[in-house]
Amino acid sequence: MSTKKRDKTWNLVYFLQRLWIHSSNRFRLRTKQLDYVYFMLSDEMPLLPESRNLIQRRLFGEPPLSLWELDRRFERIAQDTRTKGVVLHLRELGLGLADLQSLRDSLQRLRKSGKRVVCYAQEYDLARYYVACGADEILMQPSGFVLTVGLRQEVLYFKDALEQLGIAIESVAISPYKGANDALTRSEPSAEASEQLNWLLDSQYAQLLNGILEGRNLTESAARDLIDRAPYTAKQALEAQVVDALVTEEQLYQHLQSDSLFTWEDAESLLLTRPRRPQDEYLAILKVEGLIFPGESDVLPGSSPIPVPVVDTSRTGDVTFVRHVRALMEDEDLAGVLLVVDSGGGAATAAESMRSALAELNRKVPIVVFMNNVAASGGYLVSMPARHIVAQHGTITGSIGVISSKPSVGGLRDKLHLKGFEYARGENADILSLTKPFSESQRAWMLKNVQESYEDFVAQVAHGRNMTPDAVDAVGGGRVWTGEQALEHGLVDSLGDLRHALDTLRQLAQVESSIPIALVEGKTKPLVPQVAERANPVSTLAFMRQNAHSLLNGQPQWIMPFRVNHK
Repeated sequence: MSTKKRDKTWNLVYFLQRLWIHSSNRFRLRTKQLDYVYFMLSDEMPLLPESRNLIQRRLFGEPPLSLWELDRRFERIAQDTRTKGVVLHLRELGLGLADLQSLRDSLQRLRKSGKRVVCYAQEYDLARYYVACGADEILMQPSGFVLTVGLRQEVLYFKDALEQLGIAIESVAISPYKGANDALTRSEPSAEASEQLNWLLDSQYAQLLNGILEGRNLTESAARDLIDRAPYTAKQALEAQVVDALVTEEQLYQHLQSDSLFTWEDAESLLLTRPRRPQDEYLAILKVEGLIFPGESDVLPGSSPIPVPVVDTSRTGDVTFVRHVRALMEDEDLAGVLLVVDSGGGAATAAESMRSALAELNRKVPIVVFMNNVAASGGYLVSMPARHIVAQHGTITGSIGVISSKPSVGGLRDKLHLKGFEYARGENADILSLTKPFSESQRAWMLKNVQESYEDFVAQVAHGRNMTPDAVDAVGGGRVWTGEQALEHGLVDSLGDLRHALDTLRQLAQVESSIPIALVEGKTKPLVPQVAERANPVSTLAFMRQNAHSLLNGQPQWIMPFRVNHK
């Protein structure tokens, strides 16, 4: 289709869309009163929308509401002049600190639009209370209590227990700060591990404290006192002004002085909508979630289509990820890429393969990284090609370091009176044996390998962050930081949420705010490496995507060789 003919088609689509939306909005305006929209927020709230096939929906229901979708819903509520605000019923919020901060950012944007935000809960722990302090009013059930008792982390060390079983863990790390295996290889924390854990807790505690004092208009000493005096009964919380009122759910209408309280399912069909002009250009969102490993991305166990509830079992395989990147490189309509990282790393070879592909893609279009709860080790390495890195204040990042380990279960074999007979050729044929520890020469080789890998890691960070290798090493060596600390050390460029990262990408890509956004998922067919400048200008992917646009932006599309959801 020629550009001129396609533009005419888009204009006709836009005209029909505006006509339809204008007609539907006139119908929606018949509902004069649309005061508050009610949301119940549960513990399972991923950052980005999740997809579930028919079997998964039958077994586990519809996908959970994501923070991205909730923010978009708030945006629609903010644009409708009939709404007064939202009521958030906070159940268990099993979210990381970065997710809690993104949720607070969404609440504060809604408040800045002139809408009122009310939080309600049966009881408050520190996570829920931190979110609620971003609201206009905090309500609680009369029989509830407040458990804002602070932060505590306990680390168990298994070395002595494993030795009783005849099991030892062989580990070679670049420095004591790279302590991923400490719980298995030590009987107590090292001085470096204690130092690191304390600086992380200090930063996290300060962020939670600031959220409380800003939301409740307290001094720092008063906010500390609020935490130190916890727990509170309902009456104590009200007397201490920790909460604003004690009400039952049935009393919400009376308390809000409104008889108009809609669930989102009811409100969605009544809220006004706005037309969006169809566009050829789009931004893509790529995810790096969970363990980074060689192979195809999947959800444990194996490649089962059925998700394991509660436990995060996502894995990002370099094969799937690199294919996504190469397919995007062939699409002439791609304007930019947002890389969302929520991973503590994994296999160094897989992370390097993904980093290399992203570096090539960054030559064609700008890449911006958003670091969510964790972007450490390999999760930090894959971020290096980006032109800008955004982290949340509470993101755990860094861990620029290398570690290698293997279990040695020869003692367990002896305790079980198992007889093993080995036949080998080659001096180091047993270097990966699970029944023998490393020999001195093998451990020296492992240490050399770790050191060389670390030097490569430091070089990539130095190049990506425009730092000297010595400066990277000073904040590297396996050290882990919060987002705030990482910004001070030059490891990230700015602090904010997903919306901030997208705004940054739009600026770098020089595109309008209405540009469609595609979430890239699924598996691809093999694609050979291809230099960006030589990519096929009219690829199969581009052709199918151009012919799969829906009349209304925001509708999901299924497009081979991978799936994109236009949001």
